[in-house]
Amino acid sequence: MFPSLNTIINRPTTISGSWPLLLFIENRSIYFIILKMMNRYNNNKSSIFLLGFVLVSLGLLVFYISKNKHNESIKYALLIGGGLCEIDNYNTFYNNIEYAANSLTQLGYDDNNVKILFYGGRSPEYPLIEGDATRCNVIVELGNYERIIDQNDTLLIFRAGHGSIELVDENYGILSNVNKVPMNENTNIIGTVAVMSFPDGPLSYIDFQELLGRLKALQIIVILSQCYSGQFAEITTKLANTVVVSETEEVGIAFTTNRTVNIWNHEVWPFVKCIFDGFLLGGCCESKPSVLTAFEYMLSCNPNVEGISIKADRPLLKETPQIKYGKRLTKGAVYISRP
Repeated sequence: MFPSLNTIINRPTTISGSWPLLLFIENRSIYFIILKMMNRYNNNKSSIFLLGFVLVSLGLLVFYISKNKHNESIKYALLIGGGLCEIDNYNTFYNNIEYAANSLTQLGYDDNNVKILFYGGRSPEYPLIEGDATRCNVIVELGNYERIIDQNDTLLIFRAGHGSIELVDENYGILSNVNKVPMNENTNIIGTVAVMSFPDGPLSYIDFQELLGRLKALQIIVILSQCYSGQFAEITTKLANTVVVSETEEVGIAFTTNRTVNIWNHEVWPFVKCIFDGFLLGGCCESKPSVLTAFEYMLSCNPNVEGISIKADRPLLKETPQIKYGKRLTKGAVYISRP
């Protein structure tokens, strides 16, 4: 049985937050000035007064910088890609992740704020990768964001991998390759649930929603390029600050490598390339390229490509791929880039 959410969330982690200490260390020359001034005056009262004045001034400076830092808007991104094993870990998964990472760089995202997880972790073939794309690691990363993201920050999550619909048993929860009912017991199926499929077990849209609900972000943008991802869009009915862009409806197959489309000559999947191109091109026409702008561009990018089954003139938000917003967000108010 795969570990529970609480088991993973409560795992100790190290968060870097020592910048005030670094400020003092970097300004250690101030201390030498204080010492020289104290040596210059023999009066102990004057020395103590001077020292107190300087320390109070430094404290106010740290508070001022801390306040400004807190009010800054930081754009974070979590990119998750890859298969369940070597056989189904398609090269195009990495191409999609690489394209998304390069697009975010062009949109002004700081590389230090972009985390990339991929099947198997870092390797010579996958130089951008920082960690293995497992259910456990995704939960840990979202737990880290819970601690560092505030109400001024944004988070973009992009997923290029496998998805499925799993049966849910009353006693054993999600039934999968790592969580099974013993042979001598009867099952009591109470429903189904859409999941992200990982080597160490599935992450359901319900658990994913719970993790996102702990974040205090200004907005969360989720872009899913996986099969059976439509149910993840239901997250927006519970989380007012979230928008979900899904390549498929609840039942649907995402663009796969074994489909050959003559009019599509890119190694990146149509949905992925067009949605991120939409963000980039939107920046040329608007001061703030929105998710809606990118989505509209994606719809018109190549309406005849097999695999995303779209029509250029179809009503927006009606067929796959789909986009849904939380109630606090409006269609044009969710931005991937801010001035």
